[in-house]
Amino acid sequence: MVERTRIHLLGTAMALASAALSPRLAAQTYPARPIRWVVTYPPGGTTDVIARNVAQAVGDILGVAIVVENKAGAGGVIGMDAVAKAAPDGYTFLVSDASLATAPSLYAKVPFDPLKDLSAIGQFVTVPHVIVVNAGLPVKDVRDLLALSRREPGKLNFSSGGIGSPLHLAGEVFRSATGIEWTHVPYKGANPAILAVVSGEAQVAAPSVPGVIGQIAGGKLRALAVTSPRRLDLLKDVPTVAELGFPRAQMFGWVGLHSPAATPAAIQARMQAAVTQALAAPALQARLGDQGATVTAGSPDDYNRLITDQIALWRRVVADAGIKPE
Repeated sequence: MVERTRIHLLGTAMALASAALSPRLAAQTYPARPIRWVVTYPPGGTTDVIARNVAQAVGDILGVAIVVENKAGAGGVIGMDAVAKAAPDGYTFLVSDASLATAPSLYAKVPFDPLKDLSAIGQFVTVPHVIVVNAGLPVKDVRDLLALSRREPGKLNFSSGGIGSPLHLAGEVFRSATGIEWTHVPYKGANPAILAVVSGEAQVAAPSVPGVIGQIAGGKLRALAVTSPRRLDLLKDVPTVAELGFPRAQMFGWVGLHSPAATPAAIQARMQAAVTQALAAPALQARLGDQGATVTAGSPDDYNRLITDQIALWRRVVADAGIKPE
């Protein structure tokens, strides 16, 4: 009996020791297979482009492939919810952006809590938006755009990636600050919204800079103003909204990384270290800079504070714009 008790206690002690060591052992052997980064938009948009650039660099550091998976729908909620409910084993992450902060205001029932069900790994970049018009529109600057809007209220079609998308909310901030009148036309994603302006189906959009820098350079779109505090090196001749007298139209987007909340801390730290290392490389910084994004690497706490502040900000913007939760 005594011997059996001793064996039982020894087995229990070994099990407890194994459990205590397992997170460290997991971190030491991590990663052992490809990792999935979920982007909540179709391919080709700003978040997708940035995700693929960073994923390549982080994958090289970790020694495994990072597969970018596009899981679009419901303003990003489908992809975000999938990651929030994914196995917390370090092999599924969310490439997070402004939709993580806007979803609580735009949807009556969000099936996850962005601050409790997801853990911030770190921010990649900040990205300003730019007000663009069809190249054939007889508008050379924001003053012309406002004048046209006043002459023909509602005639201008403003395209977005969907109700509550970053393009839509950026446009609402600009519209509210300037008093412009236009007709909002939602599309299924940023790319179709941008192509609508290129083709002339719509006349105005407010995309993030990386998504349209090629079309601006190619003369397919005309840039009227950027929403950043300072002019961009890529668009030196394009004034800021503050220069034009509309400081309330300043805003920015961002892209970063989250994991399911229960992912072991050691694995989160391993991914965060790899992201920080990748973003410190001058080549990646230059590549992202060429697309209009500014590297903004920080701690998980920094990123979590940003999300918390932005949730509060977008609640006010959505309420002011009269957008009803779906």
